[in-house]
Amino acid sequence: MKPISNIAAFVKYHREKQKLTQEQLAEMTGLGIHFIRDLEQGRSKLRLDKVNEVLSFFGFHLGPNVNANDPWQIWHRFINKAVTITKTNKQQVVGFLMSEIRDEKSNIIAWKVLPNPSALEWKKSKDDALLVEVKQNEIADINYQTL
Repeated sequence: MKPISNIAAFVKYHREKQKLTQEQLAEMTGLGIHFIRDLEQGRSKLRLDKVNEVLSFFGFHLGPNVNANDPWQIWHRFINKAVTITKTNKQQVVGFLMSEIRDEKSNIIAWKVLPNPSALEWKKSKDDALLVEVKQNEIADINYQTL
């Protein structure tokens, strides 16, 4: 069984929130019941114009999003900030994003992060051995730290 996409879960959630059946949603949007079922089951090959018709019914639309894992977006938004990084293996690194590591072509390939427990010691010593390296391709998600 394949995993259900975010859009599929989103549509099902909003349909059920409005107490509609799939048949009612199909009728109200002018789309076929098979399309609504395929959409909610996460079928990967659907016409985007029809997906947008369903989303529009709920007051939303598909559009481009900034990739939060883009290294340049990370650098602009999070450098020298307190962050929580979730890695692809589900481990989290919580601390301060100190600097980037670049390859010979100036591409960002990793990050130096000061973990929270080491912050006071680093402030006194400035010992870079306290920093941990997080490879760019290991980042699943990054957000500002919340208390």
